[in-house]
Amino acid sequence: MACEIADAGFCAVKKTRFHGIRLHFIAQRQSATLPLPKQIWLCSASHHDSKAFKEQQIVLPDTTLFGDKAFAEKQITALLKEQLTKAITPKKKPKGGQLTEFEKYHNRLIGKFRQPIESLFNWIIEKTNIQKASKVRSTDGLMIHCWGKLAFAFLLLVFYY
Repeated sequence: MACEIADAGFCAVKKTRFHGIRLHFIAQRQSATLPLPKQIWLCSASHHDSKAFKEQQIVLPDTTLFGDKAFAEKQITALLKEQLTKAITPKKKPKGGQLTEFEKYHNRLIGKFRQPIESLFNWIIEKTNIQKASKVRSTDGLMIHCWGKLAFAFLLLVFYY
């Protein structure tokens, strides 16, 4: 039995294809610890990050968002600007061109700000083994698997970290 939400996706960082779903977070930075998730949602693996963000109608009034390249999309930056939120994202390499040294430096700096959210994703994978769902046979089973593992992870995060 196929899961309606699960489908094929591509991980640009690992340059690999996968079958499943994507986990999305909006999280608040915390000093010297993992970020605190504020909004969490799941979508199909083929769903682009920018599309998922727009569909969730995220409200982030008067803040700064350190996002990945998906948040550099004009429609998203305009939406955030209306909320008095500044989106700080890595620069995309121009087609057929190269980034300037300043743009490379900018991207490294953004990466340092984004590192805690990447650490949170890795921490969840390590603590829950959430990516291993080979015995799941239905959409309901997949949702129970994911949300159950996430609930466990957040209990750990709140009470032990």
